[in-house]
Amino acid sequence: MKSVYFFGDGKAEGSAKDKNLLGGKGANLAEMTTLGIPVPPGFTITTQICTEFMQTANYPPTLEAEVKSALQSVESIMGQNFGDTDNPLLVSVRSGARQSMPGMMETVLNIGLTSATIPGLIAKSGGERFVYDAYRRLITMYADVVMEKAAGIEPEPGKGIREKLEDHFDSVKDKEGVSADTDLSAEALKLICKDFKKIVAETLENSFPDDAEEQLWGGINAVFNSWNGKRAIHYRNIENIPHDWGTAVN
Repeated sequence: MKSVYFFGDGKAEGSAKDKNLLGGKGANLAEMTTLGIPVPPGFTITTQICTEFMQTANYPPTLEAEVKSALQSVESIMGQNFGDTDNPLLVSVRSGARQSMPGMMETVLNIGLTSATIPGLIAKSGGERFVYDAYRRLITMYADVVMEKAAGIEPEPGKGIREKLEDHFDSVKDKEGVSADTDLSAEALKLICKDFKKIVAETLENSFPDDAEEQLWGGINAVFNSWNGKRAIHYRNIENIPHDWGTAVN
């Protein structure tokens, strides 16, 4: 059974009619790619994998190789390599069910930023501030979505890791005497990222991963797990969406 469907460079392994298998987002990205719309390349892991994962807590043995192959195709089109120290590719991991469930499932952006890839992206972009701002956003999303929610941790209201990180971010802005995020310097953002990782480790008793592959699979697992999150289940009950449909991962 094929688990991963690629899209990019004007070609796609699916179409709009495949939304049951690829989810609405994956099916429409494939359709737009085929129509010649300039969609960034990517790939979709099917809803069938979500269903299997929910039932067995395991992936089929071929999935890792399929993901690696699809990622290599993305790298080829983009002229960048995931986890590369000189020319790093960053990716987003997003959910996409066959019927839209806005705001119910999870997304992680900027995956692939690590201590090894940060210097390369700074050199390529010429923007140290830009890179460290992207990094602090990754730490926030990953800690919240992957390390807390997907891990089944349910903190008291207002005590979640996202709230703690945002509170610290606001306190630094106050200390620096700025009101807008964009007024923080690159050096301030660099220190914030260091503080964020310390807060994550102390709060969740686990370190934010400094490895691109670990980040990628953490994001994939979290999106699949978000299908059975409390908000998603409640939404499906209200909208009469079957619980066995599963979500795709883009």
